[in-house]
This record gives sequence, C-alpha cells and structure tokens, in this order.
Amino acid sequence: MNSFSALDLIGAYGWRRATFTTYSLSASFAEAVLVEALMRQGVSEITVLTDPVGYRMALRERGAVRIGREYIVHPVAVRDGCFHPKVMVLEAADAVHATVGSGNMTFGGWSANLECIEHVYADGRAVALSDLGRFFTALADSAACEHDARDHCRSLGGRLATAASGGTDDGRLRILSTLDGPIAGRIVAAASDLGGARSLTMASPYWERGAVEALARDLGLEAVAAHVPPCRVPAPRGMDWPRGSPAVRPVEVEVLAADGVSRRGLHAKVFEVGCAAGRIVVSGSANATAAGLSRGGEAMRNVEVCALRVDLAQGGRWKSVPAKAPPQPAAFLEDEEDDADRGVLTAEHADGGILGRIITRWRSASAAATMEVNRRPVNLGPVRIEAGRFFIPVELVDHEDLDLEGRVQLLLVGDGEEAEGFVAAPDFAAIKGRAGKSLASMLAIMKNMQTPEDVLAVMEFFRKNPDALRTRTGFHARMDGTRHERTDPLVDPDLVGRGGDAGESSGDGEAGTGGKGSSEQAWQKFVARLLQSFARAGSVTEDEEDEGDRTEKARRMRAARAMDKIGVRFPQFFNQFVDRIQTDFELVNVIRMTHFVCVTTSHPSTDALVARLVTVAGRMDMGKAARDTVAWCLGYLTAGSLLDAAEARARMMTAGIDPDREPDPEFALPGFAELMAPEADMASVLAAIRATRTVHDDVRTLEAALLEGRKPDGLSALPLHEGWEELRRQCAAPGRRRVHFVDRPVAACPACNITLLPYLKSELARKGVCESRCHGFILARNP
Repeated sequence: MNSFSALDLIGAYGWRRATFTTYSLSASFAEAVLVEALMRQGVSEITVLTDPVGYRMALRERGAVRIGREYIVHPVAVRDGCFHPKVMVLEAADAVHATVGSGNMTFGGWSANLECIEHVYADGRAVALSDLGRFFTALADSAACEHDARDHCRSLGGRLATAASGGTDDGRLRILSTLDGPIAGRIVAAASDLGGARSLTMASPYWERGAVEALARDLGLEAVAAHVPPCRVPAPRGMDWPRGSPAVRPVEVEVLAADGVSRRGLHAKVFEVGCAAGRIVVSGSANATAAGLSRGGEAMRNVEVCALRVDLAQGGRWKSVPAKAPPQPAAFLEDEEDDADRGVLTAEHADGGILGRIITRWRSASAAATMEVNRRPVNLGPVRIEAGRFFIPVELVDHEDLDLEGRVQLLLVGDGEEAEGFVAAPDFAAIKGRAGKSLASMLAIMKNMQTPEDVLAVMEFFRKNPDALRTRTGFHARMDGTRHERTDPLVDPDLVGRGGDAGESSGDGEAGTGGKGSSEQAWQKFVARLLQSFARAGSVTEDEEDEGDRTEKARRMRAARAMDKIGVRFPQFFNQFVDRIQTDFELVNVIRMTHFVCVTTSHPSTDALVARLVTVAGRMDMGKAARDTVAWCLGYLTAGSLLDAAEARARMMTAGIDPDREPDPEFALPGFAELMAPEADMASVLAAIRATRTVHDDVRTLEAALLEGRKPDGLSALPLHEGWEELRRQCAAPGRRRVHFVDRPVAACPACNITLLPYLKSELARKGVCESRCHGFILARNP
C-alpha cells in the first residue's frame, strides 16, 4: 500500500469546484483546514453532502462560522439507514480528480486515524470516474434519499461522465455503490472473473458476524482472516470484532500494522480477496456489516461507495501472521446525540424572504421560528408549514440580522417536534467566482485581519477589475463608537444601487456592476461591504513571534516582499484610478481604497495623496456622502499643517461643502488622522475651520445685506482689502453702485464681457476681489 494525501491533491492544481460526501462532519476542522486550502487554490464552489448525524454535529459546533457562505452543507436523509460514503471530487476547467475512501470530514478522518483512499482520474481510470458519475446521478434520482442537492448531484454526475468520456482506462479499477446493488454481490462477481476466490482477508473498525460469514460463503470459502489492529477506534457494543464465528481466524496484516501506522486507530475498511488469477482489493466506506456489504438496491440500508481494484500480478497478496483475538473493549461507541430526534432542515435566502424545507419526518402544520445569527437569537414568530416546506417573508426578518459574515441557523418548534438547519446564501458561490483567488484576502480585510499579502492581492484585484470601484455603497464608512455598526445584508436589494457597466475579468475574477440578477446584486453588496471595510482599516500589526522559528521567518520574508511591491506599485495604481474618477461615488471609493492602503502600510506620502484627492473633488458635483468625506479629508490636511484653517475653509467652499456644518462622523476616516496628525484633536480642528472667516464668507454676507437693503455686519476679511473704502462707498450708493457678484473667479467682466487684465484675474483668484476700470468691483462668492 502506498501513502497518499488528499490535502496534497487539493494543493496540486487550480481547482474551481469541490464536492465532498461524509457521514460525520467536524465543521470547525473542515473550515480551518479544507475550506481554507480550497479557497487558497481559488475554488469558487464548495459543497458538502452529509448524513443528518454530521449535519447536527455542525449545528452544535459554534466555532464554525463559514457554513452557508463560503461552503454549502446539504443533509441527506436515507430511509432506514444512513448516508455513509466518503468521496471528494475536485474539478477544474481541464481536469477532474476524485478520491474514494473511508475517512470522514473530521480531524480523525483526515489526520489521526488509519484510513484508506483510492485516487480516481480520467487518464487510465476513466471507467471508475464514469462509475462515480453514475453514483451521483443515482443519488440525484433516488427515492430512498431525501435531500435538496439533487440538481447539484445531477450536474456533477454529468460532468464526471463527460470527463470520463475523454479519458483512457486500464481495466483495473471500478467504483461500487449500494445504490446499484449490494457491495458483496459485486465482490463475488469480480472474484468469479478471476477464476474464483481462494482467500479472504478483512480489516474493518465495525463487524457483524453474519455479514462476514455470508460473504465467505458466497465466495465459496470456509475461513476468513480478520485483521487485529494494534490500535482500534471505539465501536458500538458487540460490533468491535466478529466474536464467536467458527469461520474467523485473527491475523495481523503487516501493511496495516507497520511502525508508521500502528499508532493510528484503524478506521479503514479494506478487504482482499485472493483469486486463482490475481487478487481483488476493495476499500471505501463499507464496514464488515450487513448494512455495508449485504444490502443494496431496493433493499438498501446505507448509502456506501467503495473502490474495487483488480491486481493481476503474482505474489502481491498481503502478508499476515496469526494473532490473538482482541480483548473486549473497555469502552464502546455510544450514541452521543442528545438531539438525535430533532429533525433537520435546509433554508436559503430567496426573493422576498427565506425559503426552506424540512427533510426529515414532520407532522405539524405550523411552528414557532427562531433564527440565530452569530449566536444571537431572533424570534420570527409563527411559520406555516405545508408538506415540510415553509417560507418566511422578509418583513419578519430585520435586514441587519442577515449578515454577509458568520453563520445563520433556523430552529422550528412544532407540536412536540423540532427541526433545525443552516440558512445558506446561494449567491455566495457567484461572489467566489467573481473574486477568484482574491476572495480569501477580501474576507480577511472584512475582519480587519489582513496581512501585507492580502493588501497586495486586493490592490491587484482592483487594478485588474477597475469597474468594481464604480459600486455604489448604501451605508456609511464608520459609526460612532458608541453605536452598533450596521452590517450589509446580503438579501436587501435596495441598499446598494447599480452603477457602471458590466465588465469582464482581466484577472482573477469578474467585477462588472451592471447586471440585474440576484448574483449580480450579491456581488455589488459584497464589493460595497469590502469598500466599507477600507474605511475601517487599521495598521497591520506584527505578533511577537519566535524570530528563530523557520516558519515565522518565512512569513515575515513574504510580508516584507509584499510591502516592497506595494510601495512600488501603489503610486501607479493611485494615478490610474484618480485619472478615471468621473462620479462622486467613484471618488469616495478611491478615497477609501487610498485610506486602506496608506493606513495598513503606513504609507509615507499619505498627505500628498489626500491633497490630490481633495483637488479632484473641487472640480466635481458631489452628494452628501462625498462632501462629508472630502470635508474630513480637508480637516486631516489642516490637522497635519498642510493647510491653514482659512485655506481649508476656502477649499470646502470651492467643493460646495458648507464649512459651518460639522461633517457627519459616520464618514470619518480616522486612519488618515492617525497617520497625518496623530496628536491632533479633530473636534478642535473642525471648530477652528468653522470659526475662521474668509473673504468669500464676507462676500456672501455683503451680497445678502445689499439684497435685503441693510448694513452688512460681522465683516472681518473684506475690510482688510486695500480697496475696502471705495467698495464701501460704492455699496452705500445703490443708484450708482459699481459692484458685481460672481460665483467663482472669472476671466472677463460680468457686465460687459471685456477680458480682464492678467493682474486683475490673478487678484480675483487670490483675494476674491478686484476692481476693473470698466464696471468697478468684482467679488467672488467662492474660491
């Protein structure tokens, strides 16, 4: 037997889809190891099919928070049995690989236990790949299996069949399933093709004497060699060994008891049938029990999948030595499910609410619904149930309760019965497809857990997908610290507007924002949420780690290289996007992106970048969000002594910002303040800007007073102008007044359109006032 790592297979190629089947499911393990590894490879669709036992395990694991968002879990309820296969299918655009084994999606199944696994692919094992496709197609159509993954299974079956059709086959490997018939029957038929069975050696964690004796009898054998493992996993009472059978003789199989594996608890199910013309090795999910081997087809109990390998080489049979039957175990595998009687349901976001179905037995016509969002219960009231199906209208669900991050569970309590399950966001698969390999970095940024490599990855994503910065955001950048931060619901189509044209990916994913479908709306919301995170970004902090640790040293080297690349690429990136700004929401998004990169990398040119963005803003018509964002930026420049209060006030007036109104704190970008003026009191800086009077303030006050026919009061800047006495005399003579007000400095006299002399144009631009020879004073309301 050869060692094989399914994790190595995951990391070997750029897969796009992954499907798993399992009986038990440790969601925390799956998320920390498998989902993370898959997403790093760019997998955009992860689906897990599990028995209700595994589904309930995941529901109890509070540390698992990515279910329903980054991967989907479907419970499969099998009539009179359990869903027991252990299959992994990895799909790329040009390759499909699969494994069939004995290990569940748990730490034991992928690490601690001794398991068996068979690798299936099209080049040489095409028939086995086709067999696996037929299994998924049969699972889609099986009346004995209740689940909501039928479309997924049917599509996967078709793709596997297509992949197999272009492959080759050496005739040595087949995939067996109890959906087609009993596993034992296929073993007997294969042994007959090799001239009949001569020996049977079995290794299994769970046994039933009758099943073992029946298989030996069908093979025409009187004796069965049963492996005694050096280390066992707990078994149900009476199933740890086929005790009392006259046909069973205990042995120790060398390859299953070698030094490298002897400390691992045996969970592998593997059987060798020695034949006249070779041998058969069967491995997979089926234990040495009646439900695993003897029942199939119409009489099926468990859904099992095994690999049957034919070996025609001589002398390749297992070597074994006689052993003693194992002692009675001190402990047994007991049913630890306190909620074994609780039903399971599936649910997903749909137009107008949450659509779901109870897949286990259910009788009540209504139920009290409670939704749990990141451990916080939300009472939804009564829900009507018809034939196990239900719909919860959106008005019963607060939008803030449907977060893009974290897990959402739904509990229904009927008349003496309960059902529970996860609420999935099906459009998240589309998000993963659009984000590509950048998704893991985007999610890290949303949690403010980014590394320099994440900053670089997301910066490159927006460089390759510039249309993503056209996304309109329907929320603010930052809430007051005493208030609950509003999350961006994935299901609210009104929070995020549509803008821009649909674009095609030039890099890792697509980023257009013009579609109208639900997946397009979900993508827009995701990008909007990311942009919101840019506004909350903090600096990248380094943990105190052992500098001598090689892994830590390598991590720091990668981070340093990423920082160097950011320093080189960001100026070009910044110029590229500033030159493309056409709308106020693009301006705000570029400001947020700049804030994110500058704050997370402590960029040395932050003040210059902010100054340029403010200059761009002065040439645009802006809505409230953009005006408040730019007002904060002007405040940061003032706090950093790049502008004085009068200049900042004048720039605000130029940009159409009311300098006497305090900008909304929800649009603040405090990271800029920490970089540009860490000791500054922003409240005092803004107060100073409001208290400052410019000549343009006085021009507006003077114009209003003249229109109302009253004497102007409170002028402080105009009286300092050298022509003030003549201007005041002109204002006091309404019939002969030579005073003209303009919105901004002009190049020609507003009365006669004669071009102003250069020094007058300069004076009007610098001081807001000039006196022309033709029609007197020209006063600008704004800089």
